[in-house]
Parts: sequence; structure tokens; C-alpha cells
Amino acid sequence: MDDEPNGLASMVGGLIAANLHHHPRRSELLKPAVIDLVATDAHTGITITLAPGSVAIANGAANGRADLSVTTDGRSLIELAATPLRFGLPDVVHPQGRMVARKVLKKQIRIDGLVRHPATLSRLARLLSVV
Repeated sequence: MDDEPNGLASMVGGLIAANLHHHPRRSELLKPAVIDLVATDAHTGITITLAPGSVAIANGAANGRADLSVTTDGRSLIELAATPLRFGLPDVVHPQGRMVARKVLKKQIRIDGLVRHPATLSRLARLLSVV
């Protein structure tokens, strides 16, 4: 992480660290990827760089180097972490999963790179999942 991480970096870094601590098998999800998360309402973003055995989180976007970019408001980012998953994606059987899926379809949650990197999105969702 940067010396002084922004609020989003602190929140996501803490969430991933806690999840890896409480669920050590999730370390298997740490395969090479670069992911941008942007909270539009907070005018802030972070870059998550995954590698075997490590996660690095930096303030700001990856300047076009990201495999996947998730752009939405801060509340929706939190909802993504709290959504029940099925196969690493929001479970549309649950109301929360349907709500997130609707937001993706309405482009309230924009996911660039989804078609090229669906497995990366699945791994990110499982790393962030608190469910």
C-alpha cells in the first residue's frame, strides 16, 4: 500500500487482509492481475495488483494497465462485498445478488474488461466477499 492510503485503499486492503487471515484458502485466488476500483461519488480510486502470495494496493488508477476496472459509487462497492456469490459472481437467487446484477445491466456498476477477464472478476469478488 502507499504510505498514506486513501479511504478506499484502507477499506479494501483491510477487507482483503481480514479475509485472507480468516479464510487462508482464499490465497489460492492470488493469481497475476491488475484491477482498478473507482468510487465515483468519492472521486477516488485504487489499483489492486495481485500476484502469487501477495496483494498490493495503491492510490489511483493503473493508467490503462488494468485487466479489469470496476467503476461505481461507494455504496455499490460495499454492496458487491456483501452480496452472496455463486461461482464467484453475484447469486441472482438472492435479492441482494439480483440487485447487484440489475445495477451491472443498467451500467450503474460499470465493469470494463469483464468479457476478457471473467475469472479475474470472480477472484476479486471472492477476495472481497464478507458473506
